Amino acid sequence: MPAKASAKKRKAPEANSSNLDSYNIAQSGRSKCVTLSKPQITSPPLSATSSSWHTENENPSMIISSNNNNVGATTLLGRFRRRGLFDKIQVQQFQAQQGSPSETQFEDTWTKLEELVEAILNRTPVKTNFQVAYELGQSVCLYGKKKVLYIKLESALAKHIQLQKDAIISAMGDDVLLATLDNIWKQFCDHLVSLEQRKGYELLMFFFIIRFQGTIRSIFIELERRYIIPDTAYVSLLQLGKHMFKQNIMESSQIQQKTIERTMHLIQGDRDGMMVDLKMVRSITQMLLDLSLYTSHFEPYFIKSTTEYYTVESANKLQDLSIHDYIHCARHRIEQESENRINTYLDKSTKEHLTTLVVKLYIHDKLDTILSQGFEILMDQEDTITLNILYCFLPPHQTHLITKLRVAFMDYIKNHGVHLIKDPANDSTMVLTLLQYKDKLNQILKMAFNDNPSFSNALKESFENFLNSRDNKPAEMLAKFIDSTLRFGTKQQQQQQQQQQQAEQNLEELLNKVLVIFRYIQGKDVFEAFYKRFLSKRLLLSRTVSNDLEKGVLSKIKAECGPDFTKNLENMFKDMEISADLNLAFKASKEYSEEENIPISVNVLGQGVWPTHPTTDIILPTNMASLLDAYQLFYISKFNGRKLTWRNALGTCILKAHFPLARKELAVSLFQAIVLMLFNDKSKPKMGYKDIAHATDLDDKELRRVLQSLSCGKYIILNKYPKINQINDDDIFEYNDKFTASARRLKITIIQQEQYVEEQKEIQSKVLVDRHYQLEAAIVRIMKSQKSMTHKDLVSELFKQLKFPVNAPDIKDRIESLIDRDYLTRAATDNSLYLYQS
Repeated sequence: MPAKASAKKRKAPEANSSNLDSYNIAQSGRSKCVTLSKPQITSPPLSATSSSWHTENENPSMIISSNNNNVGATTLLGRFRRRGLFDKIQVQQFQAQQGSPSETQFEDTWTKLEELVEAILNRTPVKTNFQVAYELGQSVCLYGKKKVLYIKLESALAKHIQLQKDAIISAMGDDVLLATLDNIWKQFCDHLVSLEQRKGYELLMFFFIIRFQGTIRSIFIELERRYIIPDTAYVSLLQLGKHMFKQNIMESSQIQQKTIERTMHLIQGDRDGMMVDLKMVRSITQMLLDLSLYTSHFEPYFIKSTTEYYTVESANKLQDLSIHDYIHCARHRIEQESENRINTYLDKSTKEHLTTLVVKLYIHDKLDTILSQGFEILMDQEDTITLNILYCFLPPHQTHLITKLRVAFMDYIKNHGVHLIKDPANDSTMVLTLLQYKDKLNQILKMAFNDNPSFSNALKESFENFLNSRDNKPAEMLAKFIDSTLRFGTKQQQQQQQQQQQAEQNLEELLNKVLVIFRYIQGKDVFEAFYKRFLSKRLLLSRTVSNDLEKGVLSKIKAECGPDFTKNLENMFKDMEISADLNLAFKASKEYSEEENIPISVNVLGQGVWPTHPTTDIILPTNMASLLDAYQLFYISKFNGRKLTWRNALGTCILKAHFPLARKELAVSLFQAIVLMLFNDKSKPKMGYKDIAHATDLDDKELRRVLQSLSCGKYIILNKYPKINQINDDDIFEYNDKFTASARRLKITIIQQEQYVEEQKEIQSKVLVDRHYQLEAAIVRIMKSQKSMTHKDLVSELFKQLKFPVNAPDIKDRIESLIDRDYLTRAATDNSLYLYQS
């Protein structure tokens, strides 16, 4: 079927719908070009006829050309799909008079267009057909009257805007100002350009397809294309209208100020929790944004008002609320401003500035007060959520703010840590308390400060600072805690874990935590001295939980302090292994077979490896003495040139006691066993203190401790007269033939307090002497390499090299001692300069 036959016919416009002479636009059926030619002059009355054209091509290109008066122009209008267009496009033809239209004709045409513009702007019934109005505007542009038409249209818009301005001014004294302004603005924009066009709908063909809507742009689209865009500063008719609205209405200082004030009044109401027309606020801010008044005029006023509002509110909240509630209130306010209000009625460009402002007023400016009044409480309560909110509001680039928080964190660690270790009454629970405290700080570091490396370093530095504020006591108690942990075993350790409310599942996990605290101790030589003493007793008395666990602890200490630190400790285990082999060899030897068949186990300890113990003279029973002599003969036969020195203070025995009421096994020390065996002589059922001292030859202090443990302790093996806890020279002791106990094997412990105090003083004294030797050795080593140094430089170098804490007076004393012994001398011209004496 031919294309012409299939095309739908469009009703032609009325013949006398224009008073202008017309041009005839004609085209053949299959041509891709439309030729605009000068028409023949016809006499009025004007008549209009119509002609039609169509195309069969899928994407034809339309070209309009003119050869009138030596003016040649070719315009490419673009491509379009045939199915997206009408099957047949009818274009109104005008029979135009030769030359430009007369002024009368133009005025008549403008009168019709002006009536239509006023009808659109005033929302009155429209009398002129929009198709005809568009063609009138197009014809005026084609006749070269486009500038005059632009001036006429601009004047009509200005007149209308002035009337709207008067209406806005009349409403300024009422609460309807924003509603009036918003309504006038929306209607004005809708009259200029439809909402659909504003959202980006484009006309597919400016010449041939027009969405004729009741808007001014629909009428003057040719004026926009042919004059406004190329010949003015505006990119569209809508921009022209917005500029005129801004210039004539919104740049009025009276209207602008009132509009911004009323808008801020609504925003303040929203902040105060009042019911506010948020859509109205959004519409006004969008208008200000469209008119380029948002950033230059509204935002500065908004920021200033916000500053005043939150300056007052934050001060009141800080005074009325706890720090916990204040920080959560600040977060709520910041979220409101940075999220809710930005998404509801403010432009996104305001977000960063607004958020920074509220954070500054609520957090940054009040940080000193927050830290001084509430930081300690938040730390005590382990309120990691609130602390993390505070931390996240302190940007890393503002180092002075984050430094204040870190300093507060360090001060808290030091002050509370010192309180934990200063009181001697808390020494027994010091390590458990430190473990709890360290776990608490680790949790806060992770949850509140996101494991920030600077905060992690602050924790380490502060923990080390307070832990070493009490001389050598923490090192001693740490060694003692490890001893009690490895000595008593898993059952008691689980009880200790329950007291700490910790989640350790086994002994090794707890020891790992203890060794973390060990890293912070500066006096590691003190720890080593006590640890060696406790380890020796665990090994010699067979009271260790596990050798593997003991060696595991040593490996961790070795990794922390180096092999020299644990060398002697490792050799102690080697001595125990060698001793076990020697015991097996002794029991197989002839020396052992010749003696009474008494089980014996001897530990041979290397001198200098093990801690020193006093040599105590004692009178042993005959069978014991002969057995020890046999072992000494065995040992000398295997190691010629070596000498054994017996350390009786560490000896232990298992006695089988035959009480009339029951048989018991008594686990006692060697000294206790010797005293008890004196009562095997039935001829002497009672013995005085002096008799026992003469029979055993024990040291007075040691004998008193032994007798007190046997007669005044948990198990009364000997009856004492008089029955008081103190041991006196005239006391009488008697075998308790009525003794009974529920357990079969009983451990009779010596009261250790006095003995431990003596050992403690001995260890501390030894550590002090060793430090003096190390300090002198370091001074000599440094001076030998440097030959001469000032006092200040020498002290500085010593602080770098020494691994234990040292103070200036001790250094001065050691230097003086070395000068007296001619290792150093002072320079003749400068007393502060030391010279090495080779």
